[in-house]
Amino acid sequence: MFKKILTITLLASVAATSAFAQRNFRKERAELDREEREERRRMREERSERSNIDYGANILRLSPITVMDIGVGFGLSYERLLDKHQMVGLVLPVHVLLENDGDDFFGGGNYYNGNETHAYVYFTPGLKIYPFGQRRVTYAVGPSLMLGYGGGKEWRYDGTTYGQRIDVRRLRMGMLVNNYVNFQIGPSFNLGLELGLGVRYLDRETVDYPYARDVYNHGLEATGQFSMTLGYRF
Repeated sequence: MFKKILTITLLASVAATSAFAQRNFRKERAELDREEREERRRMREERSERSNIDYGANILRLSPITVMDIGVGFGLSYERLLDKHQMVGLVLPVHVLLENDGDDFFGGGNYYNGNETHAYVYFTPGLKIYPFGQRRVTYAVGPSLMLGYGGGKEWRYDGTTYGQRIDVRRLRMGMLVNNYVNFQIGPSFNLGLELGLGVRYLDRETVDYPYARDVYNHGLEATGQFSMTLGYRF
């Protein structure tokens, strides 16, 4: 009888010790898992901080090639990254574009309309959203406002026997949704491609004849932009 009681007591003691050890093991394992998650989070934050330090928050870009619906030219832009993690930027681009349809008033083409080269200045301020942050290859998307103004001299037939060389000016406004891809070459230099599609809701053409001024308002039309850029970060 005594041996049975002793055996049961030993078995109970072993079971209690085993259950206590298992609880301690699970508790220690949970603590280790928590510490590992905390360490991974800390390492991600450190990498993010290093990225913010390596890449400056100011970017100057030269666009040697810019194409819009009105012509081809070049541009210059400044971008400021606004937040600590460099996920949002304000960009201020200016482009100079040239338009030439190749018509000659005296040499064929369209007898009634002969354009010379017209020059336009476009200002397209906007926001850039970096959904994946700053990386070696960085993608961004965002809206921008399109403002354009310019023109030049143009031969036009006004219903009389002779054509006249007159002054033509255009004011344009619209909205674009831009997609950007940047390739970071070291901490300071990058190459980029930009593609924007949108709508032009104002296209006002002012024609100054010697005796009168005509204003034409063109309707709503689709528009777009493509640029190649060289950038410097600081």
